Amino acid sequence: MFEHFEEKEAVEKAALIEKNGKKFYSLLIDKIDDENITSVLKELLYDEGKHLEILEKKYFPEAGFSDEITEEEIEIEKYVEERGVPDMFTRRINIEKLVDAIDEPKKALLIALDTEVHAVEFFEDLAKNAKTPEGRKMYKELAEEERTHVGHIKGLLSQIE
Repeated sequence: MFEHFEEKEAVEKAALIEKNGKKFYSLLIDKIDDENITSVLKELLYDEGKHLEILEKKYFPEAGFSDEITEEEIEIEKYVEERGVPDMFTRRINIEKLVDAIDEPKKALLIALDTEVHAVEFFEDLAKNAKTPEGRKMYKELAEEERTHVGHIKGLLSQIE
């Protein structure tokens, strides 16, 4: 069990990042016609699902959650507002409306890149400030996973620029 409330809160936020990312990539796959881009988006979608599964199976029990985070357990918006964190995937937003507003693959990739870069920075910062070895390990693993996403997206952007 995590000893500090901040770590439990970070698990909630991490799950929300993965859920929003999963939905975002899923909708983009249906919208973008470029096979090269959609193949990478499918990898990112799979990874987000894998990350969420890891959080649910390993870290939810450690944090004292049930199998899935409930609405009552997620109070991330309040956390985000208090801390001023500028990442859209940490908020409960309408992903469908966001994807509808994207009119070209480059925009989609730039949005994805911004959110993944923020996720890396967020998890690296939590790793530095973690009060337990378990929390530090979790944050480092999540940061590294998100860092691979940054590389994939930068690779795609270099191909279409």
